[in-house]
Amino acid sequence: MKALLVVVCLAAAIGCATLHSEGSAMLRVECNVPDAAVLLDDAVWARAAEVGKKDKAVHPGFYRVEVRHPGYYPYFGEVTVGEGDSAVVKAELHPLLAD
Repeated sequence: MKALLVVVCLAAAIGCATLHSEGSAMLRVECNVPDAAVLLDDAVWARAAEVGKKDKAVHPGFYRVEVRHPGYYPYFGEVTVGEGDSAVVKAELHPLLAD
């Protein structure tokens, strides 16, 4: 019974490490609105202030990038980051027009 428990725990630990491991590519998103939300492939990734000053590890591949904040028009872009590469997305948000 103990051996089975050890195997299950090891399998879970390996699975978690695989799911949460950092990628071998780097991405930075620079934005003029520090509190803006940065989304990768429609999922919230970080605040612009967190990923604008230093690169953040991602898995190599293609990403749809959206940067948005209330009161500003959103930014949409695409980026491909290769194995061992680094990419920078520059997103300038513009204020919504007043009525």
